[in-house]
Amino acid sequence: MQVQLEKYTVRMAEGQTCAIKEISKKDGVTLTVFRFCWTKENAERNDSFTVGWLEDVPGVMYEWDARCRLSRDLNPHWDDRFRSMLSSHSPVTCYFDGTDTNRCLWALSECGKLIELKNGLRDQTGSLNLHFSFGTGQFTGQYETQITLYTDTRSIPMRKAVEGVAAWWAEDCGMTPMRVPDDAREPLYSFWYSYHQNVNEADVEAECCRAKDLGFSLCIVDDGWQTEDNNGSYPYCGDWLPAPGKFPDMAAHVRRVHEIGMKYILWYSVPLIGYRSAHYERFRDMLLRDEPGLSAAILDPRYRETREFLVQIFRKALTEWDLDGFKLDFIDSWRESSDNAPYNGWMDIPALQDAVDVCMSEIVKTLTQLKPDVLLEFRQSYIGPHMKRFGNLFRVADCAGDYLKNRASILDLKMLMGDQAVHSDMLMMAPFEDPRVNALQIISCMFGVMQFSGRLEKLDERTLKMSRFWLSFLKEHKTLLQSKNLTAYESNLLYTWAKATENDECAVGVYAVDKVVRPDAASTVYIANGCMGERVFIELNGAYRVLVYNCFGEICGSFEKTFTGVEELAVPVGGLVEMRKSR
Repeated sequence: MQVQLEKYTVRMAEGQTCAIKEISKKDGVTLTVFRFCWTKENAERNDSFTVGWLEDVPGVMYEWDARCRLSRDLNPHWDDRFRSMLSSHSPVTCYFDGTDTNRCLWALSECGKLIELKNGLRDQTGSLNLHFSFGTGQFTGQYETQITLYTDTRSIPMRKAVEGVAAWWAEDCGMTPMRVPDDAREPLYSFWYSYHQNVNEADVEAECCRAKDLGFSLCIVDDGWQTEDNNGSYPYCGDWLPAPGKFPDMAAHVRRVHEIGMKYILWYSVPLIGYRSAHYERFRDMLLRDEPGLSAAILDPRYRETREFLVQIFRKALTEWDLDGFKLDFIDSWRESSDNAPYNGWMDIPALQDAVDVCMSEIVKTLTQLKPDVLLEFRQSYIGPHMKRFGNLFRVADCAGDYLKNRASILDLKMLMGDQAVHSDMLMMAPFEDPRVNALQIISCMFGVMQFSGRLEKLDERTLKMSRFWLSFLKEHKTLLQSKNLTAYESNLLYTWAKATENDECAVGVYAVDKVVRPDAASTVYIANGCMGERVFIELNGAYRVLVYNCFGEICGSFEKTFTGVEELAVPVGGLVEMRKSR
C-alpha cells in the first residue's frame, strides 16, 4: 500500500504504518523524524518500507556520495542505487554545482542497518528523485524504529555540508569516533606493494633499518607473515600463527624492529578462514558464506563462539608479540548477501550488522584495555560513522600507482572522517620511474597520511633523496597538512588544487597544469607543484621572500617578490615553493 506524508510517498505492506513525528530546523538543516511501525508477521516476511520524494533544486550539476567514486556524474532516476550498512559506506548524498557549492544534501541517522538508497534525476522534469528503503527483519525483537532524514539545501561549500553530516552523526546520533593516537598521523612504511606475500623476518628487519634511515618510524607488515604459500590467495588465513620458515620467533622479531626504532602493525583478514586452515573444520558450520575465489570462507559473527575466537586471536597477538597495532582487512566482507547463511537457533545475534557491531566492539574494547594507543587501520569501503568507533586509521582503497584516485579519495574521505587519520593507499615508487614523477605521488597525498611501499634497496639515490626531502616536509608540517581547515577545489574535476591553513601558515597542492591557485595571505606559504607543468600561477598580494626547491630539496631559486594579483613562478615538476612575508 502507499500513503502520502507531506511531500513523501511511503510504500509498505499491510500491517505497517509510518508517520512523521517531527520536522525541525537546526542551524539551517531540516530534520524530519519518521516513525515506522510493523507487526511480528511483517518482520518474519522482512517486509520493507520505501520512502520517496522529489526535490526541485536549481543549480544541480554533479553528485557525490559516500562510495567516494571517481565519477561525479548525475544518474537517471531509474539507475543509481547503493547500499549502506555498518560494514560498508554510509547513507549520504550531496548534489552540488560548478563552484563546489552545495545545492542539496540528504543523509539518514540509521547507519548500522542495511539501507538501500536511490538517487537520480527525473528525466521528465529535472527534479531530483530520491528514495531510501529498508527491511524490517533486521530489527531483532523490535517492531518500530525512528529514522531522521537530514536535509541541507544551504548555499555553502559542499565540503562543509558533508562535514556537517559527519559531525551530526558523531555529536547528535551517538556514533562517537575512536580516539586517534599521535602515531596514527605519522607517515608509515608498508610491506605490501614492495614485498607482497614474500616477507620474512630478515627482509623485514633489513628494510626497517632502511626505512628508519629514510625517516619512517612506523611499519605495516602485510599478508604473507602467516603462510608459506605465496600464491596470492587466502587458504591459510584463520589460524594466525607465524609461518615458521619466515618468522620463527615473532616476539623476538618484533622486539628487534622496536630496537631499530620502528613501531609494528600486523595485517589480519578479520572474517576470512581459509579452506586449509587448521580451524576450518571447527567453524565449517559457523560460516556466513563461501568465497571460492579467495580459497576461503567468511566467519559468521552471529555466533558467540566465532566472536570469542576472533577476540582471543587479537588479544593473544597483542600481548605475546607486543604489537603496536593491526591492519584489519576485509571487514566489508560481512555484508548482506543472498548467499549468506540463514539465521538458526545456535546464533545468539540474529541480525548480521548487529553482530558485526558487537564483534568489533568486543575486539576494540579488549585491545584498548591492553594498549590504549593501539593503532587500528581500516580501508574503504568500511568508512561509515560506526566504523569510526572502531578504527583510527582510514586508508584509501587499493589503487596501486593511481595518482588520481589516491588524491581524490583522500580529499573525499577527509570530508567524512572528522578528526580520524586519513591514509593514502601505499605509494609504489617504481625504481625505473623518474624521481620527479614519483614526487607527484607524494604531493598527491600530502593532505592525508602517506603510506610508502617502494622497495628501498632497489631505489636509486636520486629517488631516495627525493623521498627523504618530501618525507621530511610531511613530518615537519604534519599539523598544517592534516588540518581540518582544508579546502579542496573543483570536486567535479577530482580536485585541481587544495589548501590547508593553520597557525598563520598555508600549504597548497597544485594538481593541474597552469591552474591559478589562491593561498591564504598567511605569513608562510608553501606551494607544492603536483603536476607536470614547470610553473605555477599564484594569486596573492604582498611582499615575500621566496625559495624554490626542486623535488630533491635543492634550492633552484631565491628572491624577493611583491605579489600584486596573479603572478607566475617557475617551479620544477615535483618541486616546492616556500614563501615568507618580508614586511
